[in-house]
Amino acid sequence: MRIDPRRLLDLLAVARHGSFSGAAEALGVSQPGLSQSIALLEHGLGVRVLERSRHGARLTEPGEALVFHARALESLLDRAMEETRLRSLGIEGPLAIGVTPVTAAALVPEALALLLKDTPDISVTLTEGLDDELVAMLRARELDLVVSRLRPGMEEVETEPLVMSDWALITNPGHPLARRESLSLSEVTGVRWVVPAGGSAFRRQMEMVFAGAGIDWPARGVSTNSILAIKTIVMNSDCVTAMSPALVEVECKAGRLSAVPLTDVAPLQPVGMIWRAGDELSPIAARFARVLRQAAAGSSPL
Repeated sequence: MRIDPRRLLDLLAVARHGSFSGAAEALGVSQPGLSQSIALLEHGLGVRVLERSRHGARLTEPGEALVFHARALESLLDRAMEETRLRSLGIEGPLAIGVTPVTAAALVPEALALLLKDTPDISVTLTEGLDDELVAMLRARELDLVVSRLRPGMEEVETEPLVMSDWALITNPGHPLARRESLSLSEVTGVRWVVPAGGSAFRRQMEMVFAGAGIDWPARGVSTNSILAIKTIVMNSDCVTAMSPALVEVECKAGRLSAVPLTDVAPLQPVGMIWRAGDELSPIAARFARVLRQAAAGSSPL
């Protein structure tokens, strides 16, 4: 039998409010009616999805799995309603793209410029975040595509490499190392580092860079998930960091930062698209994917 989608949304409401009474009030239905809906869901599946007590209702393991799909269903319905509204206004979309700082710096804006040139009446949302957060949003159908550094072993998604990402040592222009034409990571000793926080491909790949160079992960310095904070701290201190020179191109041209090529960082890491496995992209998302490939074909390493 197929699950009635209304039952899934009822379950999601109970999970959010922690009780039948709170969920019933939020949904504008009677508590007995909501209780019957969940009972029918459990009967059809042959499993308990909620544990009931005087303190409220708690999801069982099968219930947790169903709530994931319920959130995706809710997102899908919200997107359908928004698309209908936009079309009534003569606007295409919505197109929801997840980006990380390395892709928000150049690649995605270049692709958007191409898309907007051909499709000016479009609604696009860019969400910047940590890789794991963005992939979770993608799986929940809150995003159409994620453009990020890629890593092996990603489940329930498909990936397509677009460009390679290189690395440079980033310093303020007055730092002694800024005068070097190039250097190896093993030469960078006795400095304070500013590094990305955990939970991102940026952090994982920087860890791989340090390991590949035989360097211990810095114990002295600052850790943050803000690229802006990393750049600002380096500008205003003797701290250093490592990232793609594309991320600091504007600051380097303005004389606020310096990027020194690192000679012992290999192999370069791919940046690319991520989408839900087995899903067909919407027409507007497929169009964005095409212009993203076009932008990547003409770009330098990130």
